[in-house]
Amino acid sequence: MKESAVKDRILEVASRLFFEQGYNLTGINQIIEEADIARATLYNHFDSKTDLLLTYIDQTGLQRFEEMKKYIESLSTPKEQILGLFDFRIKRQQDLAFKGCQFIKITSEVSRDETAVFDLVQIQKNRIRGYIRQLVNAVEHHSPLSDELFADMVFLLLEGGTTSSSIYRDAHTLASAKKVVEKFL
Repeated sequence: MKESAVKDRILEVASRLFFEQGYNLTGINQIIEEADIARATLYNHFDSKTDLLLTYIDQTGLQRFEEMKKYIESLSTPKEQILGLFDFRIKRQQDLAFKGCQFIKITSEVSRDETAVFDLVQIQKNRIRGYIRQLVNAVEHHSPLSDELFADMVFLLLEGGTTSSSIYRDAHTLASAKKVVEKFL
C-alpha cells in the first residue's frame, strides 16, 4: 500500500472508532488491529493518539463543512438556505442514528488541558458560525436582533438542537428550532 493510502486507512479507522465509541474508549491497539497495520506504521504517520485526534478533527471538520455548504448552496433563496441548515442537520442526525456532533463528543472526553483540541474544535464551530453570519447578512429578517445576534441565535439553536436530538434520539428539537427561526424570516 502507498504511504498516503496507509495514512488514510489509519485515519478512516480512527475516525469511525472515535465517533462510534468515543475517543477515550478507543485504544491505539484497536486502531492498529482494525487498520491491519504494525504499531511502527501508526507512529510513522502520527506522533501520538492526540496527533491522530487533531488530524481527525481537522479533516472531519472540513469534510462536514463542505457537505453542509454544498447542500445549502443548492437551495435558491437566503431564507431557504438558513432553514436548510436545520434540514441538513436533521438528515445527518437521522442518517447517523442520532449520535450527535463528533466535536462536542470529543470536547466532553478530553481534559481541558488539551488546548490544541479545544482550539481546533473552536475553529470548526467558528467556520459554521461565520457561514451562518454570511447567510443572515443576505436575508431580511423580522427579528428585533441585529444581524450578528440573529446569526448567533441561529447558530445556538442549530447546535443546541443537534445536542438535544442526540439525547432524545429524534429530530423534534431540531425541527422546533427551525420553526423558531422561521418565525423571524
